[in-house]
Order: sequence, then C-alpha cells, then structure tokens
Amino acid sequence: MKNRNNFFLSFFVVISLSLLLFSPLIVSAGPEGTITLNEELEGFRSGAQLGEAELGEVIGKVVKGALGIFGLVCVVIFVMAGIQWMNSGGHKEKIAGAQKSMGAAIIGLIIVIGAYAAVDFITEALSTVTKKS
Repeated sequence: MKNRNNFFLSFFVVISLSLLLFSPLIVSAGPEGTITLNEELEGFRSGAQLGEAELGEVIGKVVKGALGIFGLVCVVIFVMAGIQWMNSGGHKEKIAGAQKSMGAAIIGLIIVIGAYAAVDFITEALSTVTKKS
C-alpha cells in the first residue's frame, strides 16, 4: 500500500509542477493583452540567448546531456560495486550487496540508453515534421 501511495504522490507532484511551469503558456491576459505562443517563445529565445536554434533542439540537447550524466552515474555505481566486491574478503553479505548494486546499475544504464534512444527518435521525427519548406 505504501508503494501505491508513493506513486500517487509522485504523480501529483509531476502534474502540479507541469501545470505550474506551463500555465503562462495556457492562460492569457485577455483579448487586448493577448500574447501569442510564438511571441512568448520568441521572448524566451531572446532572453535565453538561444540565437537561431529552435526551442525543440535546445530541449533535446538538454535532455540528452542530462541522460549522459545519468549514464555516467550508472557506470560509476557499477565500478564502485566492483571495487566493493573485490574488497569483500569473501563475505557473502558484502558480495551479495555488490551484486545487487551492479544489477541496479545495469538496469539503470539500460533505462538511460532506452530513454536516450527515445528522445533522439522523437527529436529527429519532430524536426523533420516541423521544418519550414
């Protein structure tokens, strides 16, 4: 039951943060003060000094960079678990802990690689669909 409550709490937090972040794009001041989405994105682009880069490209690069960092963390955890295994001195509990850490690192690395592939596929698909002719 506790895992289910944690899931719903996490889901609630993600939805709340998403609404908080994207509410300025959804809500407008009214007909006379309405700012279009393109104007809002142009203001963001100039404020963030993105130059001519499309917003989708920037988001894709940020996500890919974050996934690269997560992948590096998985590799470091795997190496640390290997060192823990070598220094276990034959204790079954320490070996089991190291093996558990290695398994978690491998699963994490598989998830990161899958997420990277998905982000790459989505950004490539969206960039070909939204290119100006």
